[in-house]
Amino acid sequence: MAGFFDTLFGGGAEEEAAAKNRALASQYQTDALGYLKSGYDTGTSAINSGISAYAPLAALGSKYNAAGDTWLNALGVNGPEGNAKATAAFQTTPGYDITQKAALDAIDRRRAIGGMYASGNADLDTGNAVTGMLYNTQYAPWMAGLQSAAGMGGQYTAGAAQGQQQGYSSLASLAQQYGLNQSNVANNTMGTNVAANNLQAAGEAAGAKNLLGAGLSLAGMVAAPFTGGLSLGSLGGLFGGGTPTGATTGGYSSTGGNLFGSGTVGGLRYTAY
Repeated sequence: MAGFFDTLFGGGAEEEAAAKNRALASQYQTDALGYLKSGYDTGTSAINSGISAYAPLAALGSKYNAAGDTWLNALGVNGPEGNAKATAAFQTTPGYDITQKAALDAIDRRRAIGGMYASGNADLDTGNAVTGMLYNTQYAPWMAGLQSAAGMGGQYTAGAAQGQQQGYSSLASLAQQYGLNQSNVANNTMGTNVAANNLQAAGEAAGAKNLLGAGLSLAGMVAAPFTGGLSLGSLGGLFGGGTPTGATTGGYSSTGGNLFGSGTVGGLRYTAY
């Protein structure tokens, strides 16, 4: 704790209060930033978990989108190479071989009944029949299934993208708010420190003024005349604050009331507080 004279002439009380304010501001900044960081970390963890939850939907969309690629290849969108890939994919479907064999068997039985094994028209009819059966029972439904899967893939992908985009937007908003809150803490801390600096400066200025006043009073005391004893004409301003009565026989007198004076003094007795 600042001493009496340090407080009076050096702004010690204000300096001590300012130091305490700075310490409190520093602790506030540390605590506040810690709370904000904890909240930010919790928020980002939760939002990232929400974003990750859309990963299976995005993966499912990718699988269905593969069907869309095959559908586009079958339509010829990706040129002869893509069409060849679609044809190869169709020929690996479970019903392709079964349907082709069933069509050939049916044609062979019909040709056997009619005795048409050696006919060129029979071979042509066989090819047309197999192609027609494959198209009607296998290829057309296969293409329809690819188209449907492509549409579902687009929906799944869009849903996952929308959900993830919302999550990333929430992260951006959280980061922005976190930065704003940090700025507010810094601003509050700065305001407290500025007020502490002003308090200390005001105390030092008041102390300097008191010291100057004391110096001027002492200078006046030294210059005062002495007649038959001590004149307290100048001490009145520093220690008494009243109007001195001048020298008296065997003593002095003064009226107190300013810094150390406590009343009228007579004889050789003087009391200071």
